[in-house]
Amino acid sequence: MRAEVIQVIDSDAPRRRVLAITALLLVVGFAGVVSAAEHGGGGESGLEWLLWGPLILFGIIITIIGIVWVVGYPILLAWAVLFSGKKLDDQIADTVQREGQTLATLGRDPLTTIDGGYRTDITSCGIVWAGVVYGPSHWFLLRGFLNNLIGGSIDVFQKVVSAGRAEAMQRLREQAVTHGYDDVINVRIDTSNMAPQGAKSLVKAVEIFAYGTGVKYG
Repeated sequence: MRAEVIQVIDSDAPRRRVLAITALLLVVGFAGVVSAAEHGGGGESGLEWLLWGPLILFGIIITIIGIVWVVGYPILLAWAVLFSGKKLDDQIADTVQREGQTLATLGRDPLTTIDGGYRTDITSCGIVWAGVVYGPSHWFLLRGFLNNLIGGSIDVFQKVVSAGRAEAMQRLREQAVTHGYDDVINVRIDTSNMAPQGAKSLVKAVEIFAYGTGVKYG
């Protein structure tokens, strides 16, 4: 529990580093401007501007990036609070619609976890796979952290992962249709955490990989 709290507190560390670097570059750039102004417009001034100019320009760029990050992040977080749930619901609805269209066209679900050994009229086969990367918004991460303080099922994460699995399975169906296979047997699905607990990366996402053997019957 303590480690999780520390991890959440440290999530602002990159922002602090950006601000510190920005402040340092501003100080260096300002010192260069003052030094150049004190020496007037002679050759030495031109040389100093040649030396300090790139640092000043770099400091300005970093300052702009820092301001955009510091100001933009709260705006994006507010946007996630208002719209991330609807975006996830829209993605789920799109997956369900495509799945319904595929099943209606084929008249059945071509995916199966069994080996299909009862069929002897297979004319061609090959590996079929599909992958998707899904991740929660920072608002979902905050809700999950608060939920984790008291324990129990973290429904918002379950919804994200379930949506990703449904999308991966539907992409597998679409791949089977694209390659002309009648069925995909021995279907398996793997989930890999792209940002393990304790990792320094701020990106939290899972890769969901579905695969199986596509078969075409004679």
